Amino acid sequence: MANVSGGDPMVDERVNRPTVEELIIKAESMKLDKDGVRAAFEHSSAPKFVAQTSSWLPDSEAVHNLMLDAVEPYLTNGGRVLDLGSGTGRLTRLVLDRFPECSVVAADYSETMRAVAAKELSEYGERLSMVDLDMFDAPWHSADLEFSDFDAVVSGFAIHHGRSFDEDKSLYQRICESLRPNGLFINLDHVAGESRRQTISNAANWRDFLDQAGNIESDRFIVGSYAEDTPISIPEHTKALNESGFERVEVPWQQMFFALYQAVKAS
Repeated sequence: MANVSGGDPMVDERVNRPTVEELIIKAESMKLDKDGVRAAFEHSSAPKFVAQTSSWLPDSEAVHNLMLDAVEPYLTNGGRVLDLGSGTGRLTRLVLDRFPECSVVAADYSETMRAVAAKELSEYGERLSMVDLDMFDAPWHSADLEFSDFDAVVSGFAIHHGRSFDEDKSLYQRICESLRPNGLFINLDHVAGESRRQTISNAANWRDFLDQAGNIESDRFIVGSYAEDTPISIPEHTKALNESGFERVEVPWQQMFFALYQAVKAS
């Protein structure tokens, strides 16, 4: 058969490229269990991925500022913040810098990530506490820390590692218990579409974004995301939050398969 591309290898690559749906199906066949996800975060390359956030998250700076703007009314008098799945401390640093009177508890189960964070955030002294915590394990406990009366709980790209609606709901119940009345929970994360078709469309838009950026292998990123992540949709998050003691669920920002959503603990 004749080469319909006329011999252009770039055209051949595009013609033979898997569809986004095929990539997601491949990822689902490779789905990591909890131990696999944990092992991925202990790999030496994990901190580098976090450092690349602005390369794969659209409007990264703007959405993080939007997140901090939402937190601000809850930290008028200093306050305590819990950063769940804090990783290398990227979001923790943003909170500590924006609100110089507050303190942050950075909670993560990855020894590799916590080691990087401890080095990167050493300047904050007693304003920062670091805790080894698997957020999906119940109960939360620490010999040195009481998980209660936080003014805000923040998280970024961690809760999608839950494996079901029920697991996310159980997590939201623990988050609610850790907040003071009228405290804020806010999360920036990977979410599913309301249908399979919408999920595929959102992922296709993300692939286009990554292709245009040109510095990340987009197909590999899509496979990796769906092999590690188990996102649920915004309506499912809303249902789980409402059933866990939260009210006023809002979505200040959403693009592709990313969303910033927040809720307030009932008084």
